Amino acid sequence: MSQATGFRVGAEFSSYSELHREYRRYQKDYAVQLWTRHSRTIEAQRRRAPKRPMNDALKFAEIDYACIHGGKLFKTKGSGKRPIQRTNKMKCPCVIKLRLTADGDKFVVKEMNESHNHTVQQAEQERLPPQRRPDKAVREEAPSVLSLQTNRADAREHLGNVADQVTQREENVPRKDKWSAYKIHRTDLEQMVPALAAVKDGTVVVVVSKANVLQAIYFQDSSMKQTFEKFPEVVLMDATYWWDGLRLPTYLLLVIDGNGESELVCLWFMQNEERETVKQLLRIFKQKNPAAERIRAVMSSGRPCRGEVVSEVLPNSRLLTCLFHTLRTFRGDVTAEKLHVTAGQRNLLLQILHNMCYAASAEEYDLLYHQLLDTNTQRAIDYFHKNWHDKRSQWVEGFKHETESYLTSTINRVEALSQKLRTMVGKFSDSASFVRDLLKAIDSLRTECDYRAVRMFQKAPVVALEASSAASGYFGLLTNFAFCRVQSELEESQWVTFLSVEAEHAQPVSRRRAIAAGQASCQCAFHTSMKLPCRHILAFRQLRGSDLFEPSLCSSRWTREHYLRNHPVFRTSPPPPEASSPVKPAEAPSQRVTVQQERYRQAFKVAQKLSSLAAECPAEEFDDCLAVMTAITNIWARGGQ
Repeated sequence: MSQATGFRVGAEFSSYSELHREYRRYQKDYAVQLWTRHSRTIEAQRRRAPKRPMNDALKFAEIDYACIHGGKLFKTKGSGKRPIQRTNKMKCPCVIKLRLTADGDKFVVKEMNESHNHTVQQAEQERLPPQRRPDKAVREEAPSVLSLQTNRADAREHLGNVADQVTQREENVPRKDKWSAYKIHRTDLEQMVPALAAVKDGTVVVVVSKANVLQAIYFQDSSMKQTFEKFPEVVLMDATYWWDGLRLPTYLLLVIDGNGESELVCLWFMQNEERETVKQLLRIFKQKNPAAERIRAVMSSGRPCRGEVVSEVLPNSRLLTCLFHTLRTFRGDVTAEKLHVTAGQRNLLLQILHNMCYAASAEEYDLLYHQLLDTNTQRAIDYFHKNWHDKRSQWVEGFKHETESYLTSTINRVEALSQKLRTMVGKFSDSASFVRDLLKAIDSLRTECDYRAVRMFQKAPVVALEASSAASGYFGLLTNFAFCRVQSELEESQWVTFLSVEAEHAQPVSRRRAIAAGQASCQCAFHTSMKLPCRHILAFRQLRGSDLFEPSLCSSRWTREHYLRNHPVFRTSPPPPEASSPVKPAEAPSQRVTVQQERYRQAFKVAQKLSSLAAECPAEEFDDCLAVMTAITNIWARGGQ
């Protein structure tokens, strides 16, 4: 067989679409069916050779096309009880290997073997499923042709003509590959700059490469700056890659304000996600925002380049990894093929790693770590030591909440905001209109957030509060978001018991970790992460006869005063009148609830707590707990004691 005009050793292809067209033409002209036996993406190759130049538009650095009859011959491991199954594998030597050129800008055919160890006939090739599958145009045309009630021969002839037209159009007209419509080019980024620069009091910084090629755009308006200045402690960052008709990696940086709202504080529009580009953008963010020195934690999806860059640019902050992305990474990395383990060993490893993510203490983590070592899966243990063990403070839940993180375990806030923005932006004609629509969507979301902020001061508590109660004091001090959490801790403090009590501190009963609590501090995750009074502090203060309401236990960021002084909607206009007093009004004797109703309310509260504790107990203890509860119920039902 003579070599094809396109595929020959040394032939070059300037784009993936050009290569794919030749790939399809070669199969049709020579009646062979090829498949991609090996490939490596540009991103993966860049990790192996970071200094080598590579054109991102090519998508792949290595591609090996082989005949469908090529590859290792299948050998059954069965006992022969089933009938012999057919396989296409015949060790056919036909292969076409493509690599990048020295400058990394094109594909080049490095090796080519066109010999086959089987017959090559057009009839055989046409019987294969890829050839029998009709084109999209034919599939769309078929229902209308068949609905005309023509005979099968006429219908087959008409659809054949449609298929020929599609083939001719593909051969004569250079066609873009399916991703080309989503690629953003340097000129598109340049068109975005004027629209962003037109924003009043906005900050726009362009990042260029050494060759003076535009790589990214940094954008931050005045409202974003002010919000970050007042609530900089925890930053959530992640990228969204797809807008409608545009592939544009866009980083969103969020903070959590005093009422628990997600606030956008910065946008990065990027040509690529190279380490140096991300590092330069983060340095610009630090330079333009002096409050960046007060960042306590940065949560991201956990990609290696982001973690290294954050630690380097913001050394005083702590990097946290999204729980969802950590678990997904485990599922993708711990496979039978990569670690040479059986299916049962894989399931066991995933279960141990899953439990590690939720470990509440160092003792619990160490116990699971030794379980992992006991599996004797050396490849899995080496993988864990190389990628995860030394970074456990970033992805283990018990360690993540030892710092100020506001009990945030995932970057769901960023993903929810990006989803809203994609929905609101919709379709657009060019990059400039995309920027205008995006800015309108951001303003719309801000308006919704401002409305909720105003409503916060008009909303009364769901349950009326006693005038002198600690809950009433915290309601007047904190925002609704913070008060709801403190109120829950107040209710739970009634059930806290202590193993030991001393003058200044005590050790409360805790199932998963040993903690020490005092009147103003506690080692539990809620207090260290939220900077609010936890159930253990409140229980110890009640034990010592101290007032449960203590404003100094609450971080100033959660107070209504701080929120009123720093929220944009209240800086330009006075705050709305607050809701009527949450104090429970005095009731006339005729309006008071009956004794039986009050008893029911108190008993229901205890029963609800009992059910919650039973649901949280270990699986081996649940049946015993349920038996005790059932026995008590049966005794009372019979009138016994």
